[in-house]
Amino acid sequence: MTFYQPTAALLQALGFVAFSSPPGQQRYSRPSSCGHETIVLYQQDQELTLLEVVNGQLLYNFQGRVASEAELLVLFRQVNWAADVSSSD
Repeated sequence: MTFYQPTAALLQALGFVAFSSPPGQQRYSRPSSCGHETIVLYQQDQELTLLEVVNGQLLYNFQGRVASEAELLVLFRQVNWAADVSSSD
């Protein structure tokens, strides 16, 4: 079964910036209103992890798989992350 992983273009449109990461992973991060949000994509098992640092404390939000872009955006809203795609017009 194939699961969905967001593209670099989508994550950039959501305000994420790529950071260096170990082989087999892609890591993106963006500032939030009270900290920093990070998404890590794991190529081998198609999982992703959402992490948020608030006031210097690491909060675990989600680790697992999603089926579609729509499900990813719903997940963002569930963990209180902005899910609006920016347009650069």
